[in-house]
Amino acid sequence: MTNYLSEFENQKTISACLKLRDEYLKTGEVAEIKSKISTASIDEKKQLGPRLNELKKAIQSACDQRIQLIQEENEKDNYIEFDETFHSNKYKSPNGTLHPISIVVGEIVDIFSRIGFDVYEGSLVESQWHNFTSVNTPDYHPARDMQDTFFLKNLDTEGNNYVMRTQVTANAVKYAKTHAAPFKVIFPGIVFRNENIDATHDINFTQFDMWLVDKKTNLSQLIGLIKKFFSEFFDDKDINVRLRPSYFPFTQPSFEGDISCPFCHGKGCRICSNSGWIEVFGAGPIHKNVIKNMELNPDEWNGLAFGFGVDRLAQLKFGVSGVSQFYNGNLKFLKGRER
Repeated sequence: MTNYLSEFENQKTISACLKLRDEYLKTGEVAEIKSKISTASIDEKKQLGPRLNELKKAIQSACDQRIQLIQEENEKDNYIEFDETFHSNKYKSPNGTLHPISIVVGEIVDIFSRIGFDVYEGSLVESQWHNFTSVNTPDYHPARDMQDTFFLKNLDTEGNNYVMRTQVTANAVKYAKTHAAPFKVIFPGIVFRNENIDATHDINFTQFDMWLVDKKTNLSQLIGLIKKFFSEFFDDKDINVRLRPSYFPFTQPSFEGDISCPFCHGKGCRICSNSGWIEVFGAGPIHKNVIKNMELNPDEWNGLAFGFGVDRLAQLKFGVSGVSQFYNGNLKFLKGRER
């Protein structure tokens, strides 16, 4: 009888062992015995049958033993031997750098953390209730239309399509329901809009909101917080703020906000289009309907909010003309923005 153990010794994989086993079970000695059995007498079959079974068992056993050795070898820790050359300068990869948007977000968080604000990022996918309804955006508001919002196929518990969040304001009521008032919190994070891409627009960008809820708040407090932030961010203690009437569904009254140009100190330059002012933020007292959605009594609690596009702030900080440069993967540009 053939020494099947030696026949399987050279097989390197389990599939190769199984292939060889099937080959032996169909050819060679097995095929020869099967051929004899078909024409053998009863007495001959009594001799050939046990021999065939013994042969099959030998083949299977040899196959199983080789497979076991292969499995044991695969289960061994096969670590690459440590090589000192990996630590030589020749093989060192260049150090990574922070993305300019990450640098700006880090500065924003640092400034507000030092004056006691919490930081909450939330989720990128939101229900329509949190993204729109909770912050007083009515069903007929154009922001709900397909041209502004990315709707997902997945449905929430109310049977409405989930959306990629269009604003970090979607975090406000969710945060309020898990944190006791009074509170002050900032929401930095990426948002998504179904927009045409140009020098100042993209389908995703980073947004920032500041929300403060307390029993007594006023516009002087809001202006003071805004001035403090921009003064520290641009390292300019003389920054002034001005407000103009506007509309946001979650604030009442609502304001567009300008800061005096930190580059020319209000004298007029290319960055501020010689006006001395740069439009940067939106702000206002939190709408009573949003306070109600926070499950707070609007006769007892008030709030202040302001927000801006972080990409826009990064453009000013680093002197970048087009927002798309932050997302086109140009490493030379991105590395050059590190401070």
